[in-house]
Amino acid sequence: MKKKEKKPSAVKNNLYFLRLLWGISPARVALNFLFLIFEFAMWTFYSVIFMQYLFGGGDTRTFAEAAWFIVFAVVLDVTRSGLQAGYHNIFVPKTNIRIHYRLNKMLFEKAQTVDVSCYETPEFYNTYTKAATEASERANSVLDSCALTVSALLSSTYIIITMCRITWWSLVFVALPLVGNLYFGKKYGKELYDIRQECVPTTRRHEYVNRVMYFRQYAGEVRLTGVFGILRNIYQIATNEGLAIWRKHAAKWSFYGAAKGLLVFLLGFQGMWLFAAVLALGGHITAGELVVLLNAIVSVSWMLNDFEQGITNIFTNAYFIDNLRGFFDYKPTIDESAGGIAPPQTVETIEFKNVSFRYPEQERYALKDITLTLRRGVRHALVGINGSGKSTFIKLILRFYDPTEGQILLNGVDIKEYDIKQYRALIGAAFQDFAIFAATVAENVLMREVESDADRAIAVAALRDSDGYDKIASLPQREDTLLTREFDNDGVELSGGERQKLAIARAFAKDAPIVILDEPSSALDPIAEYKMFETIISLCDTKEKLSIIVSHRLSSAAVCEQIFVFENGALVEEGSHPTLLAADGVYADMFRKQARNYQVEGGEQE
Repeated sequence: MKKKEKKPSAVKNNLYFLRLLWGISPARVALNFLFLIFEFAMWTFYSVIFMQYLFGGGDTRTFAEAAWFIVFAVVLDVTRSGLQAGYHNIFVPKTNIRIHYRLNKMLFEKAQTVDVSCYETPEFYNTYTKAATEASERANSVLDSCALTVSALLSSTYIIITMCRITWWSLVFVALPLVGNLYFGKKYGKELYDIRQECVPTTRRHEYVNRVMYFRQYAGEVRLTGVFGILRNIYQIATNEGLAIWRKHAAKWSFYGAAKGLLVFLLGFQGMWLFAAVLALGGHITAGELVVLLNAIVSVSWMLNDFEQGITNIFTNAYFIDNLRGFFDYKPTIDESAGGIAPPQTVETIEFKNVSFRYPEQERYALKDITLTLRRGVRHALVGINGSGKSTFIKLILRFYDPTEGQILLNGVDIKEYDIKQYRALIGAAFQDFAIFAATVAENVLMREVESDADRAIAVAALRDSDGYDKIASLPQREDTLLTREFDNDGVELSGGERQKLAIARAFAKDAPIVILDEPSSALDPIAEYKMFETIISLCDTKEKLSIIVSHRLSSAAVCEQIFVFENGALVEEGSHPTLLAADGVYADMFRKQARNYQVEGGEQE
């Protein structure tokens, strides 16, 4: 049985967002209400009060009285126009920028706290995409809808009272369209929300293809291969899916929209006009009352339409705000704000005790019953084919995940006991899937702002250790050179090997007691690889760091003192390079197969 969808509270969700906006810009929230109320008050003044003064009732106005009243109205309108121009053209754009910045900053900060596992599921991307893309748009919509509803209600109430003083039948022509319109308006908004929600995956596919087509790193392969056909098909399929979604909802959406229009303008507007004409022809109202009533009918029809539109948008916004609230209210499994004890600055051991792990919603264990110890001053290597569990092992050390079973201990204490931010500060890591950011070389190495010459010196030293400084020294601004051409045509694009050296420099620059290098030499030539391992050996020997190298290249493992061999999530062998070769097991077989790659015609290389 399909679970019934829970409807979000329109009032609670819109008030939640208003409070959010009030915290960012209270002046914008207050002025948005005040200016719309003033705008509707002026509309009411001209359409009803102005006409009543000149034509309503039995009072006779002198020319002078009417002239001064018109002058007053003109002054009032000029004042309104000036204030509105300043508000809409200066204040609103400025606060829009501030609101957009603060909302996205809040989203970015929240995204930093969600579990890493979330980034591996399409559901998270859908939720995050919906929250991120809707936040700024909803800000204006919530402000305008709430202010519009209040303003239209206040002004239309006054006009309806004025109409009822002329004839009580006005209430019928107002009430029926309003009630029906609210009903169909809510249906209309829900239908629009459903369309937008169902289109999120197709929108993501469109955006992915757009990204691939204009990002430089894809340009070569797109032109040299047939991948454009695949991308075109992805785009076409997404477009077809989007059209199918719209077709599925088109009949209902169109019906609700048409019903709204008919109720407001056919029954409310035209019906009331015809009724007013009948009253005037029958002598039930005076000519002056007819003028006032006709103007009031026009105004109240549009005001009630605005009121209904505001209510509809409030209900529609409630669904979108639910996404945002769901994202902000997300409680991570690993809470980075939970605190904990301070970890030791000297790391002696990291111990895995009967550790098993499987990813959420997966039946197969990625790691099973791992027991091993990593020690300070020892160079450790993790080897194994793809899918053997090496990356999962590293994710557990980094506490991106917690073990499903067993414990991971640092100096004999479960790593869950430590403050997670302080714990991760103990680790300097270079990942295989590293990213180069549109920032300076030094900022890319330090992964933070360069605040002093001392910071710059740390970045330079780390680049020297990773054998990457020679290239950087040849650049016009050396370590202050901007990388990538994302924002600047003068930005520098590094080669694959140079990028990897920079990524390795990040681990060295942190000078942390634990160093993790994931496939550190995959893009390096043999000479650069040799120099890098010399540096690693030197660091371990002189600073006694606990180092872990994850590599497919067994030449990388050969320089390590302790090698752990993984296969299908299990630890199948461990020992030094000579010991494992002598054992003639999994490691020895892998080593012999890789050694064949170094054969040359006429014999093996020495």
